[in-house]
Amino acid sequence: MNKEYLKGKWVHSFEEDSGDEMVYRPEGFSLPLARGRDKINLEEDGKLVNSHPGRDDVPRYDTGSWQLEQDKLILRFDTDNKEQYTICEISTEKLVLKREV
Repeated sequence: MNKEYLKGKWVHSFEEDSGDEMVYRPEGFSLPLARGRDKINLEEDGKLVNSHPGRDDVPRYDTGSWQLEQDKLILRFDTDNKEQYTICEISTEKLVLKREV
């Protein structure tokens, strides 16, 4: 698993989702127009900025930290929420995650 591939801004390409797998593309990737998309910014220093569209289409932001443990991406938010994902696929052009329950 190349941790360097994870670092950066990822945009949810929900059109490509399959079953319980979510597909993300790097910021700047050509995606169809949408009212709003979830975005994950995995900063080099371990900081996390997560944005998602609000009810009024204004982005809402959550901050926290992220870490990689083997094939697991762990997001810890400042609100004490924690999300864990299995990384199903990773490259410079595509990130596929499966949320752990």
